[in-house]
Amino acid sequence: MPAPASLPGLPDDYTPQFFNGDVVTKLMDSHYRGKVLRCWSDEEGNIPPPPPGLPEDPLERPLKRGEVGISDVLTGTRVIVPESSLLLYQREFLKGDVVKRSLVAVESAVIVDIKTEVQLEHIMSRERLRSWVPFDKLRNGMAIEARDKVIYDEWIGTVEEVFEDGLAEGRGGQCYRIAEMGGLLEPGRTVDEVLPKDAPGYNSSYPRFPPFADPSTDRIVDVRPVVVYITWNAINQELPISEQDSHPEPKKFWYGADLKKLTILDQTHASPVQLGTAVRFRSEDEAKSFGVKTTRHAMGLIKMDTLKVIESRSRVRLRWQDGTETEDWAKELVPYHNIDDYETWPGEHLVWRGDGDERRPAVVQSFNPHQRVAELLFMDTKEKGTVSVLELDPGGVGKANYGVGFGQQVLLCPDNGADLPEVPALGQFEPPIDNMWWRNELAKLAEQYADGSDEFDYVPPAGDPSAIKWWGEVIQLHLDGTVTVKLPGGEERRVDIKNVVLLNEPMGEPMDDGLGPVEGEDMDFVDDGYGSEASWETMSEGHGGQAHTPRSQEDWTHGSEEGDWEMRDDDESGAQDVEVSDDMSAQDAEEVEPMVSEPEIQVAAMVDAALSPVAPRVAPPVAPNPSVTSAPAPAPAPTPASPSAEAGPSTAPNGHATPLPSLEDDEDWQRFEMLEEAPEDHRFFKEPAAAPSKAFNTRLQKEHRALMSSLPENILVRTYEDRMDLIRVLIIGPEGTPYNNAPFVFDVYLNPNKFPFEPPLVHFHSHTNGLGRCNPNLYEDGKVCLSVLGTWSGDKSESWNPTKSSLLQVFVSISGLVLVRSPYHCEPAFAKLEGTREGKVNSRLYSEKAYVLSRSFVRTALDRPPTGLEKEIKHFYLQKGRLQSVIDHARRLMDKGEADAADLSVGGDKIEEENAEMWNADAMGSLTMGAILTLKRTITALEKKLAESRQA
Repeated sequence: MPAPASLPGLPDDYTPQFFNGDVVTKLMDSHYRGKVLRCWSDEEGNIPPPPPGLPEDPLERPLKRGEVGISDVLTGTRVIVPESSLLLYQREFLKGDVVKRSLVAVESAVIVDIKTEVQLEHIMSRERLRSWVPFDKLRNGMAIEARDKVIYDEWIGTVEEVFEDGLAEGRGGQCYRIAEMGGLLEPGRTVDEVLPKDAPGYNSSYPRFPPFADPSTDRIVDVRPVVVYITWNAINQELPISEQDSHPEPKKFWYGADLKKLTILDQTHASPVQLGTAVRFRSEDEAKSFGVKTTRHAMGLIKMDTLKVIESRSRVRLRWQDGTETEDWAKELVPYHNIDDYETWPGEHLVWRGDGDERRPAVVQSFNPHQRVAELLFMDTKEKGTVSVLELDPGGVGKANYGVGFGQQVLLCPDNGADLPEVPALGQFEPPIDNMWWRNELAKLAEQYADGSDEFDYVPPAGDPSAIKWWGEVIQLHLDGTVTVKLPGGEERRVDIKNVVLLNEPMGEPMDDGLGPVEGEDMDFVDDGYGSEASWETMSEGHGGQAHTPRSQEDWTHGSEEGDWEMRDDDESGAQDVEVSDDMSAQDAEEVEPMVSEPEIQVAAMVDAALSPVAPRVAPPVAPNPSVTSAPAPAPAPTPASPSAEAGPSTAPNGHATPLPSLEDDEDWQRFEMLEEAPEDHRFFKEPAAAPSKAFNTRLQKEHRALMSSLPENILVRTYEDRMDLIRVLIIGPEGTPYNNAPFVFDVYLNPNKFPFEPPLVHFHSHTNGLGRCNPNLYEDGKVCLSVLGTWSGDKSESWNPTKSSLLQVFVSISGLVLVRSPYHCEPAFAKLEGTREGKVNSRLYSEKAYVLSRSFVRTALDRPPTGLEKEIKHFYLQKGRLQSVIDHARRLMDKGEADAADLSVGGDKIEEENAEMWNADAMGSLTMGAILTLKRTITALEKKLAESRQA
């Protein structure tokens, strides 16, 4: 990904100043309040234009480095401005959020508690309270609001929508009623604010205002819920199974006298406080003690004591990775979104993975982010031990959920039935597919209410929250593995994780940014904010989410015709759906072949890049030039510095040179070979062997000739006489990258009925033993993310083109675009951090992980060589001396890392600074002790393998 455009005058290592959700003011206007909606460091590529018919959003253009997109809290006006023109006004967090004191700091902390104070003003009189008010003394100013939790008859649910009745006060105290669905009615707002004239359904329930009404000045003085729609999440898990059938799921629509039967659990404190939030004191005595002066409305019939938040400040209690706890102002911290795969904090449950299939549940006691080691309490033996963090499996997205976190909501139970440290989750996670059904039902009930039915008289919910003993919030993680849960009535219970079940949160509609939608805005185009775990070649789950990612701009790709929009839909294998006309004739199909014949395919630049030992980044593949039909470009000759030829010396960290024998013209290193039978361990061996079309055979012959003549020396390809649709590829990691001399094996499937109209399917054989990805584009489940494979919605020019793309392009792309010097920056959110101090430190840690994991690939290849490549693996590592080179290189890095750790005169910060800048020929800095612990076991096993080969 190219470096982002930057505002002039910014230093090369400039880091972001603001983050999504921040409230800011302007240097030149201290009264301004804006909310940050977009940050340049979170961007994931270019933002496509909106579909035809939708107005252009001022925030939709790509951001330059140093810019943010903000929205005026009062007016909703959206603009892009330089960060340098703003000041931070408010930054709030949630329990369980991870923070740092600066983006370049190594240590991070988890928020275990929050104490918020707010400044308030009366929502009608605008009279401001003189003192700061503890936020925990306040409750929601609305009786029932969407996303409130609700209890009825042993069930817990979530309020999805409320149809509300509002009383508007006009001149002289005269009042009239309005009704609305969607949470717009709120005391203090004008009628025009809650029912704008151009809104759909304006005055649908009340077709005429009374003569005295003036919607531009009349204000809402009372709001009552009329009809409530509830999604029921889960039943009380402490009920015996034999009793659960006697408590069927409650009805979804509630109104009138039935509302009294509900217990409402106010969720005001479950999210960061927002400016403008309507609140009330929990008791009249507390309101009086802070000087709240009530106002009277509707000719004295309504007493108003609702207040509005106009400012907030929070102190947070932090648990740092070394186990210490501190209290800090929230504004002095920054959110830590780019969390490493292995990062964890004291009290968290996880799995330690040893050699082979060894897995042990453990609880973190402390975590050293400088040396990457952690002290664990093993739950099976209750013994403590220090391990490498690279051996930790904290669970999370795409894996099992281990333990629980601060602020999470849980159901208590006698035994959740899961194996330690897993904690199951219950509850409806996504809203009903047909959400129009319940909206229509809600509208029908609202019409009945508008007709004056007595059934809809409001009766406040009367349930007692203190009676709920089976649901609560996690408020403490103890180092012995137990957790403390706070119940709705304030009681605390300390339990094992075997006694809790996570309560899933229904996603509902996309979250509003708190400022109201832009006129005409399509919510399908609202991004969920934070950076993704996906790589820039990846369209994948969101980092830190549970399992669901709302559709965003990147879900769309521009169609072939101007103005034509289509949805890209990837199947499970990642293959891009390509439309092929059913009536395409065989003759037409035969014409679909590379526009430049096989040896002339223009991949020379890519091959050169793949062979480059020190190139930090590789440009995206260049499509063949359609105008070139003659004067074939010669296949690139191996250079002395190529990762496969290695005719020149390999520079070691201590400056010594280790000459390695060349693979040039080596008869035992055949880059292309056709074998008789496809191996049964081929990923796609069980795919039906369909009879190939003439177009398939013609194209395959051309592909094979290109591979025979143009493969670089670090790529070996094997095809099969009995299965022409299958290919196996071995790529040796390029020199000058963390993957140097490591074997990467890929299986390829060419669908005889679809290739070349659709790209091949490619599967990566990962050998990381569940310890995470060795590269952002290579998943542990085998997915390979590349634009040319259709597994990432990238630039259309980089996508598979049946007339221009080739298998050679695919294989060289993996070598040159995936196995790169700085794989960390393949992540979309991290590409823009290249060159910054934050990016350097994080990139060094990612490269360290990639190096250690890829050394284990060497061990796996020697223990279980891929079928059909056994002799090549043996030749490369044992006969050509590459195994000795791998061992020597790792030993030198480990010796240096241990020497740095033992040098007491070098502080941790100095080590981090050195490592951040130390990009030598190895693309590695000094290894941390955590990396050394894991690497030693791998190298010891490789040394044993080398000794055995010499004795044989």
